Amino acid sequence: MADRMERVALTVALARLGLRDREVLACRFVTGLSEAETAEVLGVALGTVKSRTSRALGRLEAELTRAGSTGVGS
Repeated sequence: MADRMERVALTVALARLGLRDREVLACRFVTGLSEAETAEVLGVALGTVKSRTSRALGRLEAELTRAGSTGVGS
């Protein structure tokens, strides 16, 4: 049951992110692309992928923290 609740919370948090955040996270962590491969797929510089990934993970963490404190997704 806890795993399901965590998946729901993650899905809700991801849905609250912007498109660019979701794109870079999907490329990196869902499809397993390297930073270089992600840069090629998205048509951006490698440094852009690194910074977008860092910012997107920070935003995702903030959303999950907020969801945990408000009970959203549970």
